[in-house]
Amino acid sequence: MAKSRTAYTCSECGATSARWSGQCPDCKAWNTMVESVVEPQGVNRMSQTAHKALA
Repeated sequence: MAKSRTAYTCSECGATSARWSGQCPDCKAWNTMVESVVEPQGVNRMSQTAHKALA
């Protein structure tokens, strides 16, 4: 199973970054970077569960 990753999104302009910063690199607003967990693309949890049940 793929590992989820963390992304940081500016609450002012919507810019994203892989690393936290006190100031948004795009709009330069301070303390606006919000942490969120990004699920890996292409992962379908229902099909994984069904596949394990059949094995």
